[in-house]
Amino acid sequence: MDKRTLLVVAKDHRTHTVFANQIHDYFQNRITILHESKVSNTDEVDFVLASSAKVIEGWKIPSEKLIIARRAINIAKMEELVTLPADVRCLVVNNMLETSYETIELLRNLGFQFDMVPYYPGCKQPIDGIYTAIYAEGAELLPRGMQKVVNIGIRPLDVSTIIELAVRLNANVDRANLYSARYLREIIEHNKRFFRTLNQMKELNKHLDTILNTVHEGIITTDPNQTIIQINQAAKNILGISGLSKELIGKPVDEVLPWLALPEGKEQGEVNRVQAVNHLNLVVNNIPITLEDEKIGVVTAFQDVTNLQKVEQEVRKELQGKGLSSKYTIKDIIGKSERLTSTLDVLQKISATDKTVLILGENGTGKELFAHSIHSLSKRRNGPFLPVNFAGLPESLAESELFGYEGGSFTGAKKNGKPGLFELAHNGTLFLDEIGDASPSLQALLLRVLQEKQVMRIGGQQIIPIDVRIIAATNRSLKDLVEEGKFRQDLYYRLFVLPLRVPSLRERREDIPLLIEHFVKENTVIKVNIEPAVMHRMLTYDWPGNIRELNSVVQYMTSVMSGNTITELDLPEQFREVEQQLHKTKKGDLEELEAKGELFSFFVILECLEQAKSRLECVGRGKIVEFALRKGVPITDQQVRHRMDSLKDLGYIYSGRRGQGSRITDKGLHMLSMMKQTMELRA
Repeated sequence: MDKRTLLVVAKDHRTHTVFANQIHDYFQNRITILHESKVSNTDEVDFVLASSAKVIEGWKIPSEKLIIARRAINIAKMEELVTLPADVRCLVVNNMLETSYETIELLRNLGFQFDMVPYYPGCKQPIDGIYTAIYAEGAELLPRGMQKVVNIGIRPLDVSTIIELAVRLNANVDRANLYSARYLREIIEHNKRFFRTLNQMKELNKHLDTILNTVHEGIITTDPNQTIIQINQAAKNILGISGLSKELIGKPVDEVLPWLALPEGKEQGEVNRVQAVNHLNLVVNNIPITLEDEKIGVVTAFQDVTNLQKVEQEVRKELQGKGLSSKYTIKDIIGKSERLTSTLDVLQKISATDKTVLILGENGTGKELFAHSIHSLSKRRNGPFLPVNFAGLPESLAESELFGYEGGSFTGAKKNGKPGLFELAHNGTLFLDEIGDASPSLQALLLRVLQEKQVMRIGGQQIIPIDVRIIAATNRSLKDLVEEGKFRQDLYYRLFVLPLRVPSLRERREDIPLLIEHFVKENTVIKVNIEPAVMHRMLTYDWPGNIRELNSVVQYMTSVMSGNTITELDLPEQFREVEQQLHKTKKGDLEELEAKGELFSFFVILECLEQAKSRLECVGRGKIVEFALRKGVPITDQQVRHRMDSLKDLGYIYSGRRGQGSRITDKGLHMLSMMKQTMELRA
């Protein structure tokens, strides 16, 4: 076969090059391909291949020479078309009207049902509201304002055109079959890639569905038209719409769930909007979804505030670790005395409120046990109970322990920071023991937290709201500390809301046998007998260390006793010291007091001071005169002053600076006990 000539006529050089390369790939050197610029007359060539009828309009070409190209879509470019929404309105841009329509028809035959509008040079078609364009040739032809552009490349010759050309040239059609097979192979490879991608997308969607239905947040997704396209299980549960969810899919969000729509001015999204929906308070986050700067939908995530608070509480409980919950209840308070019973009645009434409690009591009376009991009876019983002792807390550590810190706030700080006790006690109780020992700077910080009900960690910027009940305790007179300028008056009144005074052991002597029995069982498994003389000593001793001292005494006696009986020989050293002191007092001080005045008047003064000690108070002469009158002992202020001077000289009382009042000493308590015994004998 002689070498034939083929004139390729196209609208532009790029299309000519694509056609020429494609023909050369099939026919190799068996055909000479010419450009129209090299040919003056079509009689000079064997055949003419035109990209469209338009490009040869006016030419006189015999039909047996002319082939009008039928064109295909570049298979490699189809994947991007698949990503477009099925109903997208888009421009199909080409260099001529005919080729634009031809491309549209070709795309429709391939199954793409876009709302396609032809666009070409000189086109008068209005394109308002269209932001997507598909083009094959000439990016310079694209109008402005297109947000999504898909280049499908210059459309190559269809296989049928190659076969027609081969027949016209009397070339081997078998080679055309090979070419057709190659084209089919490209389609198959494309389909394989497409289905792999499709399977990956299906797998990804399955993973996403699993994730969406596993999270505890409600999630609702809408498309660019604000139509609901997805509702996860948590959203159905929170909103109570499990039976209606299918009906909501495909509905405009502003019609069925109007609270879900993005408010005006919030197109960039919003975070932590609190929204009331029916009987619920929801925390709502709206996050726009964008793809290549185009908004393609909105994800709305929300949670029920009540559930959030429960989760927060669980997290705080987890953080607080073991051993920080209440360990005791009111059943752990041992005793049946009238004084204790009346105190426990007040405790139960106080527990029913959520107000601040100030527990007053001497050392060793069990103030922390009372604090635990208040918590365990309160509505916060299921929350944390955290104690902090200011007497044993160095001031340098106090602020970080109470308020926490962010990571790297100071040398030695943990990398991830640490929550403070106020945070950990959220929805529970914080027990501030020995509050009278808090430093002035710490008092100021405590006052601020109690007033504002929020904390900020050291080195932090975030204000953390807290809901904590405060129970404070002290063995000191806060009122006296206020007068001395050692305790803030405003903090004192913040704490002194519900005062609860824990009685000393001297005030509830009837409970001593029960307490001894309890402590004996704690310290030994054998049955222990206690001699009556020992029990008498226990009942008449003044117990300056209260229940803590009683526990220590029982531990000592059960450790040194012989057999299973506690005798006077098993009493610890302090009882012998008291006995010696009483003997010494009997020999001298009692007679001296009787010589200086009526013994009962001294007794009344010491008794008044003893009761004041139980209240952690100091008293002046005026209150002693009032107390004596109630006891039926008429005594003047002058007489009280003289008798108090005598008691002070003997070491039975201590008087502070002017206006601070007086208090009884341990020696005075021993004398008071001896006076009671003496007056009982004389009676």
